[in-house]
Order: sequence, then C-alpha cells, then structure tokens
Amino acid sequence: MALACVVCLHSIQGDEEVDSVSGQVMKNIKWTTFNNAKALVAAKKATPADFWTFAGYAGWGPDQLMGELDRKSWYMCATDSQTLLLELAKQSAYTDPRDAGLDTWELLMTMIGRAATAEECSGDFEDLMVKEWARENLLSVEAGGGSMMQRDINEGNRGNARKGSASAGAGRAGTVSQDDTGNGIKVGSVLRASSADRSPFLLKNQEYHKSLVLIVTEDDYFHAGVLLNHPATKGLELELASTADPSTKSTLTIPVRYGGPYTIKGDGSGAPTPQGNGPMWLHMSRKLRVCGVGESVGEEEDGAMIWRCTQEAAIAAIGDSLAKPSDFFIVSGISVWQGPDGMGAEVESGRFEVVPPSQVSSMWEKLQEQDVLTKMNLIKTLSHGNDAWEAAGGNVGGTAASLAANDDGPVTDGIGEGFDEEDDSLVFKTDVQVSKLSDDALRSWVATFLLGAPSLGA
Repeated sequence: MALACVVCLHSIQGDEEVDSVSGQVMKNIKWTTFNNAKALVAAKKATPADFWTFAGYAGWGPDQLMGELDRKSWYMCATDSQTLLLELAKQSAYTDPRDAGLDTWELLMTMIGRAATAEECSGDFEDLMVKEWARENLLSVEAGGGSMMQRDINEGNRGNARKGSASAGAGRAGTVSQDDTGNGIKVGSVLRASSADRSPFLLKNQEYHKSLVLIVTEDDYFHAGVLLNHPATKGLELELASTADPSTKSTLTIPVRYGGPYTIKGDGSGAPTPQGNGPMWLHMSRKLRVCGVGESVGEEEDGAMIWRCTQEAAIAAIGDSLAKPSDFFIVSGISVWQGPDGMGAEVESGRFEVVPPSQVSSMWEKLQEQDVLTKMNLIKTLSHGNDAWEAAGGNVGGTAASLAANDDGPVTDGIGEGFDEEDDSLVFKTDVQVSKLSDDALRSWVATFLLGAPSLGA
C-alpha cells in the first residue's frame, strides 16, 4: 500500500516542529502523514503510541456527501475531541477487528438521541455482513482473516482448502480427479458452487452462491457458462390450441432464467456466433433427443445429457405434442470465467465442484419445479433452487432432508461465558451460522437485482 494512503492522527500539543507537519482536524486532534510520524518518532518528538494510524480513506465528489445526508444515508453527529480520543484508545486496547466498529456506532447513535434506532437494527443482516467483511479484510491472516490482502482467487481458496472446508465439500459432489480440473472442464460439464460451510460468495458475487452452471463454450482463455437456477420475473408466453377443439386455446408461460451478466450472441441455438442475439433453449427430454430436436451440449460420449435447440424447434415440438413447455429451460445471459484454466481454476480452488453426470437428471427435475419469479414465490423459488443444488451433490432429499440431518437444536455454543471466538462457522459473537448468512445474502441479491424489491431481502 502506498504510504500516501496512510494517515496518522495525534493529539500532541505545544511543539512547533510537530505543528509544522500537522494539519488541524478539530480541537486537540491533528493529522500528519506516515512519513512525518516516523520522522517525529526518530527525532524523539513523539512515540509510536502517540499516533492512531489509518490505512486508506473515504472520499466524496462535489455535493455528493450533502446529497447522501439529504437522503438520510448518514446522520450528522457533533462530538468533542475527548469522546473521539476515548473511543480511539478503546479500539486500540480492547476491540477485536471482527466487532467492525459497531460499538462505536451505537455509542454515537445514543449521543444524538437515536438509541432506539440503533437497538432496533442491532444484529440485523447488515450488521452480520459488516462483521464478515471485517473478518475478511481487517483480521490478520494468522488469526484466520484476510488482513486487507489483495489475494487472487486461487490463493484465497487454497487457504480454504487447507482448512479442510472446501476439500471436504468437494467430496459430497463426487470424487474429482486431477484430470477433471483445469482443461478437464469441457463444454457440457455441469458444476455447482462450493458446498463449504463458509461460502466463497458471501461477500461478493452472491448470485453464484449455491449456483448450478452449465458450460456452453470454451477456448484457450476462458470458459463460458449459464446459471440454471435463477428464474427471472419474466417468461415466454405460449398460446396452445386444444387438439380436440382447435378453437379452444390456453396460454402457458415458460420462465426465462438469468444465465449471467453478459449477453449471449448467437442464432438462438445457444452456440455463440458473431451474428444475432437470443436466449438459449435447453432440454433433457429423451423423446426429443430420439426425435432429433436440437443437439447435445458437448460430446455425448463425455456423458452430456443436456441438449440445446432453437426456439422454433421447441415451439414446433410442443405443438406436435412431443414435449410440454416445462420440458424446456430458457436462459438469457451468460457468465464468463477468464484465464488459461477458466472454470478449471475455480474447481481447483474449491469455489466450484464438478457434478457427476449420474446426478444431473435429479438436479434438472428439481429445477423444473421453479416458476417465473414473483414477490409471492421468492422463498419457494430459492428453496427449489437449493433443492436442485443439493441434488447435484448427491442429496436427492433436498432442503428438508439437509435441514433435518443438521437440526441438532438451537445453536448456543459461544453465547455468554466461555464464548468460542475461533468457531468460524458462526458470525463473530452471534449464534448465526455463516452458512445461513450466505443463504440470506443470496436472497438479498435475488430480491434486489432480479425481483427489484430490495425490501424483500434478508
């Protein structure tokens, strides 16, 4: 980190040399650069204990902060140097980084007459997430955190594997040999997100938490795939005529699924080409395969069971009673994993696991229970997606069986005296499982970005 990004606060008074390299913040509190602080210590004008050191800073453009104050994103708080210095001293001596400064925030809220507001939201989803952020970014590596290190995907997740969580999870999705990673990930491969208790997608890219991915194209520098278990709020409506009475028609809707943040370019078959744009139509119907509707995603001898077809072929098959609308998945958008190993690096690091071909059918059946996403079925949609993710790992009982197997009563370890601060399966100083918080973070992402209703998040 550049030294210019390190700021030191102090309260040294009455020294001209100190004042000459310091700027006033408020009465009795000044700031200086890290280099100046070192020079003052070397000149015996100060000691290391005189400084509070801050790495990085927050910044706002013209009128931005005032706009955020007007929107009630911040509360204005008048304080004095004695209170601020006391809080800084307390943090230096007693505070664990995983507390994330919440005690200080609650104190200041009390000082401005908002104690009830602070108490009402204490321990809510946002508090839990900021604690997990602090664990990853502020806690030392030796203590199990990330310590603000800029780690690449592979390095960070090899650390998880060393702790046994990611490697243990991979075993539940079937044994993956070295040949199945790296270049072994092929078009037609199905993968599911890590089954580790501490999800690698808790703090960012929450849409990949418990996701299911079908690889649809690759080259020497990337893999591209589509997410299968995120129905959007729109669907394709089909008007079907009754075979007994053609004048009698019914309208059915096929959910359109969110495949990823990038646009698919292709002819509608799912094979990316430079011309045209369109959603991808997928099916796993044996009857349709026998009738030659579409083509397999990947080489059939590699165990590929998912097929893709054009919209016209799908509608014709439905009209000829060869298939039901529910036999088809429509996926809009695509996800990309760049780098020479692409998705192979994700598997090697433990962020994703290969789904054995024998479990793809069970996964698909669970996904067929999902419908167009609405405010009323948000929880059910997520539950069906979780069931499919469980089935891809060999647990065909899905969510209910998983919860029953793990339901040993309420979590109480660590609450009160004798709290186990090193139990990283729980959010720090709470009885909330990190695995549940990851599920809540996914719900919040879906509610915000797919449903457009952030208030229905966690």
